[in-house]
Amino acid sequence: MNQPDLFKRISPTSPAFLLLVLCAATVAIQMTPIFKTGNSDRQITSILFWSVAAYLIWERQDKLKFDTGPIASCVGAILLALLLLKCTGYCEESFLIVYPFIASIALALLASGWKGLRAYWREIILLFFAGIPEVLLAKLTDPAPITAQFASAMLWFSGLPIVRKGIYLELPGGSVQVYSGCSGVVAMTQLLGMSVLFLMLLPLPWKWYQKAILPVAAIAIGFIVNALRVSLMAILVSQKQIAAFNYWHDGSGSLVFSVIGTLLLVVLVWLLIQIFAPADPAQEEP
Repeated sequence: MNQPDLFKRISPTSPAFLLLVLCAATVAIQMTPIFKTGNSDRQITSILFWSVAAYLIWERQDKLKFDTGPIASCVGAILLALLLLKCTGYCEESFLIVYPFIASIALALLASGWKGLRAYWREIILLFFAGIPEVLLAKLTDPAPITAQFASAMLWFSGLPIVRKGIYLELPGGSVQVYSGCSGVVAMTQLLGMSVLFLMLLPLPWKWYQKAILPVAAIAIGFIVNALRVSLMAILVSQKQIAAFNYWHDGSGSLVFSVIGTLLLVVLVWLLIQIFAPADPAQEEP
């Protein structure tokens, strides 16, 4: 698409421009309560996934067709209306997590009808993994006992006199409880979403089982990094370092583990690209 055609397509009276305004308003409505929560992880994740979804659409803007029908438009409008109505009152964190996925379906229906669900499948799947797995995993299971057991093993191999009683980790100076919020669900699902983001962004000519390595490894990295964090919390409590405990548990220090997990995932992506890169005979010729 040349530049004049692009400007003509997004003129103030065109459907593309109206959809652009509606998308921006939909994103802004979700981001406003998220920024009010003060949850840095959630804020960064939301900005990142919305931005990547917009980038994926912008890359193939010349191939998109805005052709919807009355039924699809009504369904999309009802979904958006329900989301906006909910946002006028109290918004639970679980609702804010589910919001992008439902909004992506509604916007796809408004833009391209039922065919839009297929045309925008990358963006819909991406926004699904922005938070839905976290809600589902938290509802279906609680990995806190497994996290406590793994953290206990790490402390024991470190030579510390650790005693585990269920989800309690006891050291000579104190004990910590590994409750559901510290079970690693957030860390695992965040890195799972990041792995899907990498698979969407990078043109990787891998087979399906090669691509499956990345999400599985992302979950494992999130679990191990969170177990390291739990182990550190137990050590700090045993040493009566309450200020340090608060910093690493609720303060800015908690973001350090998110950064570590993300960096490990980036390194893994780089290694897999090197391993699965197809040989190019043309590059070997002088």
